[in-house]
Amino acid sequence: MKKKTIYIIHLLSMLLLLLMTACEHEVLSSGHPDEGETSDDKVRIEIFARANDYKLPSTKGTDNENKVGKTPWILVFKGNGENATFIEAVQAFELVGKRFVILTKQPAGNKYQLLILANPQSRFYYGDNVTGYDFNADNLLTRINPGITTLSEVCKNLRTEPLDSPSLTTIPYNGADEPIPMSYLLEVDKIDNTTKIENSDKSSLQLIRSVAKLMIINNASNFKLKGIMTVVNVPRQGQWHNLDGSIMDNTSNLTEYQYDAAYSSPLVTTEVVTGGQSTENNPIYLYESDKRNEPYIIIQGSYENQDYYYKMAIVDDTLQSMNILRNRAYKFTIKTVKGPGYDSVEDAKISKASNTALDFTILVDDSNSYEIIANNDYYLAVSNSVFIAYSNNSTTHEAFNVITDCKKDFPDARSITDNEMDVEEGSFHLSYPEDGKIPIVENNISPRITPIGVFVSNRLQWHEEGLIAIDGTKRINASVTLKLGNLEKQIHIRQRNAISTKGDTLRFMPTSNLDPLKSEINYYSLSAYVEDGNDNPRSWIKLRSSIPDSDRNDTEHITVDDGIIYIEVLPNYGSERNGIVYLTTIGNPGSSKNGSSVKRIKIDITQSGRVNN
Repeated sequence: MKKKTIYIIHLLSMLLLLLMTACEHEVLSSGHPDEGETSDDKVRIEIFARANDYKLPSTKGTDNENKVGKTPWILVFKGNGENATFIEAVQAFELVGKRFVILTKQPAGNKYQLLILANPQSRFYYGDNVTGYDFNADNLLTRINPGITTLSEVCKNLRTEPLDSPSLTTIPYNGADEPIPMSYLLEVDKIDNTTKIENSDKSSLQLIRSVAKLMIINNASNFKLKGIMTVVNVPRQGQWHNLDGSIMDNTSNLTEYQYDAAYSSPLVTTEVVTGGQSTENNPIYLYESDKRNEPYIIIQGSYENQDYYYKMAIVDDTLQSMNILRNRAYKFTIKTVKGPGYDSVEDAKISKASNTALDFTILVDDSNSYEIIANNDYYLAVSNSVFIAYSNNSTTHEAFNVITDCKKDFPDARSITDNEMDVEEGSFHLSYPEDGKIPIVENNISPRITPIGVFVSNRLQWHEEGLIAIDGTKRINASVTLKLGNLEKQIHIRQRNAISTKGDTLRFMPTSNLDPLKSEINYYSLSAYVEDGNDNPRSWIKLRSSIPDSDRNDTEHITVDDGIIYIEVLPNYGSERNGIVYLTTIGNPGSSKNGSSVKRIKIDITQSGRVNN
């Protein structure tokens, strides 16, 4: 009897195992075939992606801002850069907790651009804010033509769902189960079984959010921040992916965030934190906005035990209007309030901004522009890994910024050093910080941002790899090395002569030139932008492509696909002037543009003047 019982148990176990196997096969082959069942011209590819970290500053926000859905859309384009033409649009699917997409195989010999659109909304808009389409392949094909529509056209026209105007209680992406649209552009050499949708260093792609976020923190002892009443003159809509860095014109497509028409309650309330009040856990999300839209915020607070309303323009520490850029975090910290505000929201709205009555600082998260290395404990990042000074003077320059969230006070491995002894004496050295140490996080204020200064003379241009000294000695590069625990980063410091009053065109392109007196430096360029500055550099520094007679209205930003960017410096009829250009390059043109070999260069341009300062 016992043997029969054991036999029956074994038989039932085998039957149960067969049933489970059959069920598993049914799940795998339902709707999305496994790799063995794809047709000969298709390939299944796993997607490795996550949200780009808000590393600067360390912010909280809502859970939605870090969610990356399992079913992003992949739009495939054939060709180089912005002129690549559309091939297909495919939505990914989830299988065993992972993301997969089945794409049509594409041969080697061409470049392919994969535009990844994560967290799709129920509808998309194309070229306007009027007509919405259900987000599916059939509707995408009514607007995007295979073999005809370019990547540039799609990025320009593919837009999010517009907000209401006024939006009343609606703060985009602040509700439950409302993840933020994100995007990423990945270049691959072919599409087959070896294709990986990941970075070249095997890390996950860091998707870029389509919105910025804004927070207000109050540390003023004479003021109690109660909340944000309204946000005015902000865009209703954004582009899914910003290809060239320019901001979509939204001047006729603005809205206002408010609780209700009567402003009967704050749109966002604060919570008590150490030292004051904060909206960090309940941020405002905003689409990209040009400073010409003149956005502003009305806050409510108690000053000397009396409630007032204050109008805050979105400006920097010098009270200059600023653009709102995607995937940035704008953190306003009120330090002191110098007087009363207005008795009503309506009065505050028609007044001048109260920024002069509010002593504040602003920290802007541009961590997407930082080069970051990390371990499991902390990260170390730099704003740029190359610094080039165009200057005839022997002076100190702010070469780059260091940012870290490290709290460990390493006794030895926390250093900033130069190789001054390896180059000509007096041509270069570290200027600040004077103690040569990387500042770490203190008093829980994270992250820690530190500007690094270097002294550079006009003799440094002759100290670069590839050049030979008179005595036959091989020159080496000037550099600053950061060491933080087991993380290490090196920054290349370079110098060229100042630009003459006649102007010049600086060429950043693949070249064999080593002569520092020629206006040509060997880099494979991807993109560039001119930073705002006191000398209005955007009026006299113009970014150009290599295409003859190219008609470009936007000379402040540029993206190219041939590795060549020209920086034109116009003639100067006034006094000496200065401007900053940031250039993004890739070390190996044969690798992915989004891989770990991408570098950022800070170019500090001084132009001589006809009039003495």
